[in-house]
Amino acid sequence: MVRWLPLAFLAVLLGACQGDACPDGSMLDSDGGLLVTQAEHPTGWGQSDCTQCHAIPELHRQGCTPGIDLEQVRAVVQTDRVDSCMGCHGENGTGAR
Repeated sequence: MVRWLPLAFLAVLLGACQGDACPDGSMLDSDGGLLVTQAEHPTGWGQSDCTQCHAIPELHRQGCTPGIDLEQVRAVVQTDRVDSCMGCHGENGTGAR
C-alpha cells in the first residue's frame, strides 16, 4: 500500500500543472490584437528591450493565437532576437518604427 503513495502523489502534482494553456484566450481577442497596448502592458509600456522581462527561449511556446505558425515565429525570434518583436506586436510605446 505504501509503495503506490509516491506514484499517486506524483500523478496529482502533474495533473495540477495541466491547466488551461491559454487562460486569457487568443491575443487576437484583445483590443489591439497582436499589437501590444498600454492598457494590456502597463509595466512594459515604453520599454524597448523586451528581453528584460520576456526570455527569448520561453517565447511562443504555446499556440494561443490561431493561424500563427509558431515554428516559423520561433525561427525569426531566434535570428532577429528583440528586433523581431515590433514586427508583430507594435512599437510598445517607444515610438520606434
